[in-house]
Amino acid sequence: MPTAVRGFWREAPVREVTTEDGGKAWLVTGMAEVRTVLSDPRFSRAEAHRRGAGTGRAAVFSRPGMHDLDPPEHTRLRQAAASAFSVRRIRALRPRVEQITGELLAGVHDAGPPADLNAALCFPLPVAVICEILGVPYEDRHLFRPWSEQITSTNAYPPEQAMAARRALVDYIAALAADADRCPEGSLLRDLATVRDVQGRLSEEEVVQIVFGVLVAGHETTANMLGKGLVALLDHPDQFATVRADPSLVPSVIDEVLRYVVLSASTDPHEGLHLVTTCDVELGDVTIPAHNVVLASPSAANLDPRAFPEPDRFDLGRDNAGDHVAFGHGMHRCLGAQLARLELEVAYTALLREFPGLRLDVPVGELAYTSGMVLKGLRALPITWNT
Repeated sequence: MPTAVRGFWREAPVREVTTEDGGKAWLVTGMAEVRTVLSDPRFSRAEAHRRGAGTGRAAVFSRPGMHDLDPPEHTRLRQAAASAFSVRRIRALRPRVEQITGELLAGVHDAGPPADLNAALCFPLPVAVICEILGVPYEDRHLFRPWSEQITSTNAYPPEQAMAARRALVDYIAALAADADRCPEGSLLRDLATVRDVQGRLSEEEVVQIVFGVLVAGHETTANMLGKGLVALLDHPDQFATVRADPSLVPSVIDEVLRYVVLSASTDPHEGLHLVTTCDVELGDVTIPAHNVVLASPSAANLDPRAFPEPDRFDLGRDNAGDHVAFGHGMHRCLGAQLARLELEVAYTALLREFPGLRLDVPVGELAYTSGMVLKGLRALPITWNT
């Protein structure tokens, strides 16, 4: 992992910093403190949105989305989408995830080594799964995959191109939502349309916003975690050998992968979730005044030595790896957390089973990563195996 990214998390868990625009904010990097910020109602996402904190692009929607709201509005939107990600539904989805994974890896196996696992598995798997959950046609992936990539750009694409991609994806989802009766029974699009049309608890724009967020976040983060997590495993051959000898360890391995891997592309310590204090708040050893911007970094918290001894060490035997906040914490915890865990578990288990001698086809130091993106992902994941 890049030392530049990890180094700035070794300072005070709560400290005042100067932002890129010259303003002041409070950077929170400690585990206990980040948990407090993400769960305490005295820290407001809605107020941060109203003040424009962290919103660099022009708005596509006329009203804030689910992640920019506080209860009770946030609760209303989250409950509308939560059924698609219930424990029962995710468990029921396992056979289908295993089938998709098997079909993708069969193609890899038939083509023979070497292979780019990024193109062959890491992106196709979460794209296919999230399409099924939403009711979005998988054959349209050639449309929304480029849009999603441009939307998650920071400077890889011109701002006007990124904004055009956002508008195109909004229009695409709106067209699907307008004809939701044609979506598969049990899909999120159809369920949301029912809440909109029958129960009157969602507006047209809110339906589109929810699907927009789930579609983009539902495959970008998982795809990048799949690839970078596998690199972390392969870069620690002794620990990888232990898991290969006992694949039943894979579920527990997932937590250490989630804790250890940094997805953010930024080495700027000022990056994080933006909130605003609604009153004076004592946090750590400081008092943050009311109406101050707070930047909470879950990735930094996952590397807090007070929570995880020797946090830079990748350790599959770590007892408390599951205490990470990779999926956030509190009311804004990622809806798709269990889905992401399922996809990681199924993919890694299948790779261990089907590809003996699995290894990187290039040295770790020669792997190429994306630039100018919100998430720092692999451009390619070249792997090989014994035949």
